[in-house]
Amino acid sequence: MRLLPTSSTVLLAAALIAATTVGGCRAAALAYGPDVAAAKANADAFAGAIEARFTHVARNPKFSAARMRIARYAFAPSKLGSDSSLWTSMRTTRLGADRDLEVQAGLSGAQYLFTARPAVPTPVKTGDSRHLIELEQLGETDWAWRTRVDHAIGPMLPGRADDITRALFLSAERPPAAVRVDYRAMLPRTTDALGRLLTIDSIATAPQSDGSTLVTLQITVSGDRLKRNFPAFAKYISKYVEPASYRYRLSDRTGSDWFDAEARNQLLTVRFRSHDGQLQPIVGAARRMPDTLQIHVDALAKISFFTVGVTNMQGEFVHTKNARERGWAMHFTKDPEWHLPLITERLLRSPLRRPFEGKGMLFTLGLRTGPAGQTLLTREFDMIVRESAIMRFLGNLGFTAMSDYAGKVEDEESRFIAESMAAFRLDVATLTSK
Repeated sequence: MRLLPTSSTVLLAAALIAATTVGGCRAAALAYGPDVAAAKANADAFAGAIEARFTHVARNPKFSAARMRIARYAFAPSKLGSDSSLWTSMRTTRLGADRDLEVQAGLSGAQYLFTARPAVPTPVKTGDSRHLIELEQLGETDWAWRTRVDHAIGPMLPGRADDITRALFLSAERPPAAVRVDYRAMLPRTTDALGRLLTIDSIATAPQSDGSTLVTLQITVSGDRLKRNFPAFAKYISKYVEPASYRYRLSDRTGSDWFDAEARNQLLTVRFRSHDGQLQPIVGAARRMPDTLQIHVDALAKISFFTVGVTNMQGEFVHTKNARERGWAMHFTKDPEWHLPLITERLLRSPLRRPFEGKGMLFTLGLRTGPAGQTLLTREFDMIVRESAIMRFLGNLGFTAMSDYAGKVEDEESRFIAESMAAFRLDVATLTSK
């Protein structure tokens, strides 16, 4: 459940380029295509599409009003169901209506413009995107949210995601000094741009007796270096992101961990073990990683006077691989342990279990083949909300963070991401095969 806009937006976008910076640099960038020219073109298109998405973002009045109202009442959807001004289409059902908000987005002059309109086509131009938000009433108090985003990122085939990932892990199988020299020499502009938010404190690589390498990275997340050029964004990072703690851990059905990323006290620690670019269990005998793993999530954030979040949220983590698609699907069907303030003790907590019942909560991220030679970066999120006092309380907390974020903070965050992607494109342009 999204309580912090920045935690999912800027860190995801930064991770896309930070991964290449921390990892193989030249090797990872060259994995974008079958030869140097194709790799540079694909990497440039991908980064250019992300840069465009965060360039002078503007929204037409309908979408500008709708996004804030939906953010305000995401956990109290009855407030939204009858407001026809929010939606681009409505379909009558036994319970009332299904509601859709479709948005077309792309560069229009110097702005990336989001326009709410019906029947938005799949994007066919690099950088353009399509957004769909659906709300369906399932019962008296149950509502289903479904979101879909398709973002055109150029001609790179989805299967290249596997090549890039393998190159990143393989390049980490080196002495720490070699890794540092590589990313500082090959991606200097990207390193400087990202360094305003993320600093690599330490890289430890420990060769194992079976030829694999145990890798530990420690990265500091801090808004201090943002203050000069991004003061509002820096303040938001300090207020919301720095105090947050979270952990994402992947394990198999035997309990062996394959990947572990934990953030606490501004320090993000990432641990994995790799052999020839393929992940291995962090501890234990080497073996092929299964396509289906278990994901374990802890996420706690401070909002207003309260620390809220979940621990021990577990789900299935599936690596999707076929001729037209590469991606990851996370499916959560077990309710976690909730951490809520004392004032909620008397509120009925059974609605907190509703998102994890039945088909559960689904989040996917991946690449798939689109029309006109485009590859689409896709995101999907499905969740069922049972409207109640405790869900309205959580919604109010989330909107507090969203209100602080909308406006100047969001504008500065967008500029930070756009500048970082522009730096990456300049670095990629100078890469060679040697």
